[in-house]
Amino acid sequence: MEPEFRHVGTVEILRSRIYNIDPNVDSALATEVIVEPGAYPLLHNGFSYMWMMTGKLNGQFLRRGDGMSVVTKGANAVPTNLVVTFPSKFFGPNEWQELIDHPTAQEGHPEQRIRISIPQGELT
Repeated sequence: MEPEFRHVGTVEILRSRIYNIDPNVDSALATEVIVEPGAYPLLHNGFSYMWMMTGKLNGQFLRRGDGMSVVTKGANAVPTNLVVTFPSKFFGPNEWQELIDHPTAQEGHPEQRIRISIPQGELT
């Protein structure tokens, strides 16, 4: 049995972002969520890191007829009133290091979009 995830820190989203609700689906038909700036709990299970986010479903819909619609990867973010909580992708040790080293997570870098905070001693 894998160890349970425990809260070890915070991932702060610094700018509004659009994420797929299922981090394992990379498709034009993936349902998207608009996540506003804020702090989200960072979780770790000894092997993987991930964080939980809350946002509103993106209302940029493609109408399919008969009352069906599909959320698309449009350039426009149109938040609905439907609030969801969902996970980031799971990051193994190598992926986690790549994320930390990426400009989007580098403090003061012009491309910074997230700030990761893990208090001393939380991973021991």
